[in-house]
Amino acid sequence: MTEKRKHLPAVLFTAAFFALCVFFSLGMLLPGAADAADSGDMPRLLVDGKISETYRDDFEEWFSKHFAYRDILVDAFSLLKEKVFHTGNDQVIVGRDGFLFFAETLPDYTGSDPMTDGELIAAADALKNLSDYAEEHGAEFLFLCAPNKNTIYPEKMPLTVASRGEASSNLDRLLPLLDERGVNCLDVRPALLAAKEERLVYHKRDSHWNNEGARIAVKAVLEAADIPLDLIGTPLTEVTHDFRGDLDSLLYPKTPRYDDEFVLEPEAHYRTVAGSSSLMSLDIQTISDLDRIPVEQLLMFRDSFGSALIPYFASVSGSARFHRALPYRIDLLEETASTASPRLVVIEIAERNLKNLIGSDARIAG
Repeated sequence: MTEKRKHLPAVLFTAAFFALCVFFSLGMLLPGAADAADSGDMPRLLVDGKISETYRDDFEEWFSKHFAYRDILVDAFSLLKEKVFHTGNDQVIVGRDGFLFFAETLPDYTGSDPMTDGELIAAADALKNLSDYAEEHGAEFLFLCAPNKNTIYPEKMPLTVASRGEASSNLDRLLPLLDERGVNCLDVRPALLAAKEERLVYHKRDSHWNNEGARIAVKAVLEAADIPLDLIGTPLTEVTHDFRGDLDSLLYPKTPRYDDEFVLEPEAHYRTVAGSSSLMSLDIQTISDLDRIPVEQLLMFRDSFGSALIPYFASVSGSARFHRALPYRIDLLEETASTASPRLVVIEIAERNLKNLIGSDARIAG
């Protein structure tokens, strides 16, 4: 083999590498080719008349998000990893039978980073303070933890990930502490586990429960509060295929992929009177259009899992307010008429976020 032929593979690889670099760099001149979810501006070389000391790092980070056809390449690479190697990325775990899981729930699933006893006590004490405050203002209090998706569907997790086995979860350890303190709490895991035998209660391609899972959770809350279930007693059956999951979006930024969703029954039985109508808004106020209202006033503190609960709770509540701020604005009870009855305060939080309960009573803690 001649010397030239010996080095030909290296030369071809180098030429291909630089050709790709030029292609993607020049492609940025084409309209739309460099569009990205992160629309930040290109960093400036000169800042206040001086060369920026961080320009190189800033430009490298910006370019990694804006080079031409980035999202298309990310989609293609993610498709290869999911379908061939059954892996996701640092935020998404590819499970079995088309299920995706949020990587942040992995410590709960494996038991690798449990809350300390002190953290659990602090969380329980915070909920106790919030519960006492609600009762002092004439409201019934209920704590609801939305289980992680892999808590309800552990059999869909990849076989390469070992579960915590018989070890207790953070939620398992928290509930007895709340019971000791007399805090009204609801464990919806048994209801969801039973219901999943008949239909999906979480999205396959999203980290949250679907409308049917949310209905089951609300039904359990209202049963615990001894409130009539008229609108939400019947399982949802009509299904559409138009839901884009958050985990899918993290894998495939360019090409939308859609998941099944149960059609929401009580959607038209309430209207928004303050705040945005988006279920992801930080503060939403609603009134019900029903003639008979089982809950006069509802104050609910929630995270992203609570979005699917809003249409149900809003439909059965004369007036309702859904808030996402931490520490919880439990003091909003003072802004509503104390004569309304029944009044209900619900705190909903995802299992993966239980540590956020620590200090959640800061607005009232003395």
